[in-house]
Amino acid sequence: MAKKGLFFVVCFFVVSLTNINGEYKTTKEAMNEIFSTFVSLLPYASNEMRFNDPNAEAYIKTKLLKLKTAFKNAKHLKKISTPGFQPSFEIVTNHLEQTYENFSTQNKSFARTRLKQTAEMCISCHTQLPKGVSSTFRQFHTIKRDQFYNDYEYADYLFLIRNYSSAIVQYEKEIKSRLAKNKALRAIQNSKNTYYLDFTIEKSLKRILTIYTKVFYNPQKALTYLERYQGNTDLPNNLKNTLTNWVVDLKRWKKDSFDGSLKNEKEFDNFVKKHLDESEVDGDSSDVDFLVAAGALYRYVNRAPKSEKVPEVLFWLGRIDNELEHSYFYSLSELYLKNCIKNYPKSKFARKCYQQYKEILEIGFTGTSGTHIPKDELEVLNKLKSYLK
Repeated sequence: MAKKGLFFVVCFFVVSLTNINGEYKTTKEAMNEIFSTFVSLLPYASNEMRFNDPNAEAYIKTKLLKLKTAFKNAKHLKKISTPGFQPSFEIVTNHLEQTYENFSTQNKSFARTRLKQTAEMCISCHTQLPKGVSSTFRQFHTIKRDQFYNDYEYADYLFLIRNYSSAIVQYEKEIKSRLAKNKALRAIQNSKNTYYLDFTIEKSLKRILTIYTKVFYNPQKALTYLERYQGNTDLPNNLKNTLTNWVVDLKRWKKDSFDGSLKNEKEFDNFVKKHLDESEVDGDSSDVDFLVAAGALYRYVNRAPKSEKVPEVLFWLGRIDNELEHSYFYSLSELYLKNCIKNYPKSKFARKCYQQYKEILEIGFTGTSGTHIPKDELEVLNKLKSYLK
């Protein structure tokens, strides 16, 4: 029987955390138990009535407590404390602390929204993992399509557990299904020029693009999938234009000498100079460029977490995530910039990170009446400035 919503997952994995009062020995042990508890909460996050049911309150609160405590107990692990993973792990940890507090104070609506956002954060983090790590989530591959409302929601779940080949199949099914439904609706309206807002088509195409740019660098594979839809007359004009731009950019990357990895500091410097010059980021760079660059930077910093280039990597990841905003994944821009300032205050990039963070705040709190940065945000800004040497 089908279950409705991305977070309608049959609770196969209601597993108690064995290390809730102690530290984990391995990253795999921590992630398996964290993810098991997270999955057990998803059916409640998807259904407002179920989440607010007084009979479920004790269960949800217990699981939230286990989840937030598990994140705390895993923060010492070597892999999690590396520059690439630390910002995302930090933001999820703080996010879950607030989620638990919201639920405990009966602000359940906000707690439920936060819990749903956690999945997007997890996806954002998982896009930087190396290829082989998908085996960590093998126990969750048994969840089937009929437990989800549509193909997109199932595809996103497969993306979350890093089963990318199956996820792409489901994204394509969703695209074809939505195109057929929209075509039928236009026939009913007797209007060939009517297009319906259908965000899952665009989101599905963005997920496929991300897999073959940020996760695995393979522009030809991305072209193989995206060119199928480039000339589709059933797509809205704005999406057709976006697809055309993606294809142009992917063809350019296909001809580029970059092979997907930055093997040393010289290659890193050349890549930054060629593809991440600041004038380019501020003007001509595309989503494809940003995704490719993010993937390359993640792979570099995860392979060389003690490199002198780490603060520069954090600066560029902050810039890239800010440019992409939330159109692809949960943005970690501010966290990367903060980590750059706090952990590498003597680096010249610490000042660049501070200026970028300040600009983000000023833009975010500027309106018709001027710039009005809240007091608590100004305090954070001043604290960050105090780190600079």
